[in-house]
Amino acid sequence: MHCFVLLFVDVAIVGASTLFAIVLSSPELPLAALGHLGQYAVITSVTAVPVLILFRLNRMVWRFTSLSDAIWAAAATAVIVAISVLIGFSVDRLAGLPRAVPVMQALLMLYALVAARVAMRLRHLQRRRSGNINASTSRRENVLVIGLNPAADLFFDFASKTGYASMKVVGVLSNAERHRGRLIRSREILGAPEAIDDVLYDLSVHGVLIDRIVLASPHWELSVNAQTALCKIEKERKIHIDRFSTRFDRTSAGTKNASDTTFIADGKVYEVGTPSASYLRWKRLVDAAAALAVIVIFAPLMLFVFVVVWLDVGSPAIFWQQRPGAGGRQIKILKFRTMGPVRTPDGRVLSDGERISRIGRLLRRLRLDELPQVFNILAGDMSFVGPRPLLPVDQPKACAARLQLRPGLTGWAQIKGGRSLSIEDKAALDLWYIKNASFTLDLVILAETVRTILFGERIDPGAIHKAWQEIAVNDMSRAGKVPEDAFGHTFV
Repeated sequence: MHCFVLLFVDVAIVGASTLFAIVLSSPELPLAALGHLGQYAVITSVTAVPVLILFRLNRMVWRFTSLSDAIWAAAATAVIVAISVLIGFSVDRLAGLPRAVPVMQALLMLYALVAARVAMRLRHLQRRRSGNINASTSRRENVLVIGLNPAADLFFDFASKTGYASMKVVGVLSNAERHRGRLIRSREILGAPEAIDDVLYDLSVHGVLIDRIVLASPHWELSVNAQTALCKIEKERKIHIDRFSTRFDRTSAGTKNASDTTFIADGKVYEVGTPSASYLRWKRLVDAAAALAVIVIFAPLMLFVFVVVWLDVGSPAIFWQQRPGAGGRQIKILKFRTMGPVRTPDGRVLSDGERISRIGRLLRRLRLDELPQVFNILAGDMSFVGPRPLLPVDQPKACAARLQLRPGLTGWAQIKGGRSLSIEDKAALDLWYIKNASFTLDLVILAETVRTILFGERIDPGAIHKAWQEIAVNDMSRAGKVPEDAFGHTFV
């Protein structure tokens, strides 16, 4: 029920922002234009309902609002305004509506949606801090952080949210000399890790005794002197050292980053290069612009499919699945549901063949179930063309090289065999694409995708053979090398 309340509040914010934008853009409104302007406000409010649900803004917990929530709010705002303008133009060509209204409407709407969430988060933080102060009378644990990286930033965030009453970060040590004396999250950078003895002494002079040292940098990134000093401090001063970075970094010293561009099969190593930076930069801009255009143009179709799926297999109509994206980062790809519940009312487990509906088969055949992934493209998790994201179980370590680029809605492997290909052949085709990626090749893939949708998938043995030939580097059995997988681990 709470989600419906949040949805109502967001729709009210959208409607109020629209009306306020109309008033600001044209203070002296003629009576004849009121009907058209009111119609546009109603169109915007009605459009906001499915868009807000699709972007799951009504399911976000406001008191934990983050930057990603604000980005989703911005994307939802852009879609709402774009669809409203498109519908309004088709109804009455936006008669009487000042041209500045959509821009002002988008700015006000985004500001209000984000401000409401930020205000709720600030209120929650203030209430929690007040409660912690009143509840805690014992001395807080003094913590010294070593390292200036994402792990350190994560620890600061963790400490501010969960350890306000029990711990206090008194300072940071960084390898970069230029950082000394600067502040990070209001904590001063006191010096280098090698100078930790002097830092501890200076703090003790001011009555600050360190209870815990949090190591945010991997130990092999520290100098020998710093490692020796830490071992001595842990042993002699009995200060606990928390190796925080090891909780998130599963790599080991000596792992080769270059191995991310290799693929191993049948005793041979296959390697590809990386597309040019300019191509990748322009590709992202083209993807974002094209995704927004597709969302606006195909919004009626997506809304129709949404309703059909909801009537066919029930709620929710949108299904998400976690898959490895660029660099192995986990992303959630969106799809329209094509299957019913896992169990029957009497508890019997259904097979996938029993669960999929006739409409679901048609949606899969026409690839319409993939339409929501346009929002993944807009958010930057995917691209229109690239290696298709596989299930984690189908993404072996030896094929990690295909994760160099953002996964695609379609790709070279999809038009050369698709579901009928083996994992190894898909990887070879994807690596060939990464090696030869260009806008011309992307256009060819998009055109061939249309043919595949219309006439079905067909394996192209010539393309597969060519891909294996062009990505081959050398035969490791002849070179006498010990094969490694794509993460630098040797085979035994």
